Amino acid sequence: MGIFSPDGALARLLNTLGNLIVLNILTIICCVPVFTAGAAMTALYTMVMRMARKEDGKIISEYFKAFKVNFKQATILWLIFGGLIAFMTFDIWLLRSITGTFGMAYRVILFVIVLVFAMILIHIFAVQARFDNTMKNTAKNALLFCVGKLPQAVLMLLLTLIPAVLLTISYRFVSVDFLIGLSGPAYLAAIYFADLFKNYEDVEEETVK
Repeated sequence: MGIFSPDGALARLLNTLGNLIVLNILTIICCVPVFTAGAAMTALYTMVMRMARKEDGKIISEYFKAFKVNFKQATILWLIFGGLIAFMTFDIWLLRSITGTFGMAYRVILFVIVLVFAMILIHIFAVQARFDNTMKNTAKNALLFCVGKLPQAVLMLLLTLIPAVLLTISYRFVSVDFLIGLSGPAYLAAIYFADLFKNYEDVEEETVK
């Protein structure tokens, strides 16, 4: 079978890219109200993790199904952690006029805390997308995954920040961000999460049985 065959590598690549573009646009639209961003990102992670596991399905309908199923819990978690990130980021902005060692140290500490909360939030989206659990346990498990796999957690954060970094370099990257700015990094992260969660999924299935 050649590279241009319907089941060839090129066809699979184009199909994956097309699905990521659709998911990216859907996620951007669903993030517009801001408070729905948690459910939108959880639905995105639901779909990209299915793609990483080679599971077939209808992208649009399954995305909105995941959005609806996770809406309440994902929204509350997003408002808590996203709110904390926004509050501390605003604090950093307010304190920009404070000079000296103290001001700089305080801003650096706040910035590090913001990054830590962002890292946990990424894991919350993934855990919420994959496991049926309480909000408390979802947040706790996300934290444990971050601490237990810190280098990988930092890498997931860096992947997620790439689109924002590209925009600071040039506005020309707006089109790239619009097409795969959210879904691209999420898909790469999903490959990692699919492998990370595999052992825990086996335990969960045995518990249900």
